[in-house]
Parts: sequence; C-alpha cells; structure tokens
Amino acid sequence: MMNPLSELRADALRELGNIGLGGAVTALSDLTGVLFTLEAPQVLPVEGTQLPQVWQLAPESPVVGTISRITGDWPGEGTFLFPWDSACVLWQLLVQMQPNGLADLNELYQSVINEVSNIMLGNYLRAISQMTGFTLNMEPPAFAADMAMAVLSSVVVEAMYGQREVLAIETAFKTPHHQFTGYFLYLPEVGNLEKLFQVLGI
Repeated sequence: MMNPLSELRADALRELGNIGLGGAVTALSDLTGVLFTLEAPQVLPVEGTQLPQVWQLAPESPVVGTISRITGDWPGEGTFLFPWDSACVLWQLLVQMQPNGLADLNELYQSVINEVSNIMLGNYLRAISQMTGFTLNMEPPAFAADMAMAVLSSVVVEAMYGQREVLAIETAFKTPHHQFTGYFLYLPEVGNLEKLFQVLGI
C-alpha cells in the first residue's frame, strides 16, 4: 500500500481530478442538455477496507457503477460508483424514471449508468494522459450493482494483499435543481502511483 500523501502530492491529484472530472461534466452536459457543475474533488488515499467508512456508506447500502481494466503506462483498475440515491437522481434527470431497487435494474437503467461512468472514467484517464504523456487504454467496462461492501470488496481484494495501491476520489455533482455524489476509485499496480509523481516532478 502507498504511504500517506504529502500535501503537494494530494494537491496534484486534486488538480488531476478537477481537470479530468471537469472535462467529464462538460461532456455529460453536452450529451444530456442538462447543465452539470462539479465541486472540488476530495482525494482520499486509504486502505481498501476503509472505503465504506471514509465514504460514509453503510456496508449494506446499494451502489451502482462500472469497473474497467486499464492497460498501458499506468495499468490498474478504474471504477466509478454512485450511491443508490445519487443514481436515482441521474435516472430521473436522464430517463424521467427510476427503479425501485436492485432487482428492478433493466437494460435501460444499466445503460445510463454505463454511459455516465464511462464518461467520468474516460475523461479522468484522458487528463492523466495529457499531463503525463502516458498511454492509457480502457477495456470494455463491467456493470456493477450490489451492496457497497460487496462491490468494494470485489474491487479492492488485490489491494488487501499488497498487489494494488488505492486512490479514492469523492466529488459532488450539481444541476440547477439537484445534487448527487460520485466515487472514483483507481487501483494502480504497486509502484505506479510513485511513477505518476515522478513524471509530474513531485
């Protein structure tokens, strides 16, 4: 696992988040015709088992999102998750309806989350690529929907055994009438976070 971040390195990751997710909300606004804005992201370098507590998610609370393998110069796994209430805001905004629970998730609801999550993750990776010169490729994502602890445990299992580092980012999205939360999680292979900082000169 990585060592605690210095303030300078945390600032650099926040700036990457601002640039990457800022581009994502612009793309999302263009796609949907809804004006989205973004609050400054919070960078949370933590042990994988701490994520539900740090994100203030009850272990049994449902989440939805996507998980994708990232290859290239900064390999790892990328995930973008929405708590259930936030996902319901998105569904209402984009398709004017929402499921009653996980059992009601159909292809339409899944496609909305896939599209939004892919925009978020893709733009974040694009920002990293532009700032570092890294070549990054995102494999086709897998849809995830389950209780928070179940989803996060499946994602961070390698981190728990020292094979991945954990970078967690929490941010709030706003429209003129709504606010919702998204969680970005990147698990680079051990040593690759330091590689990023070296390229950034910090």
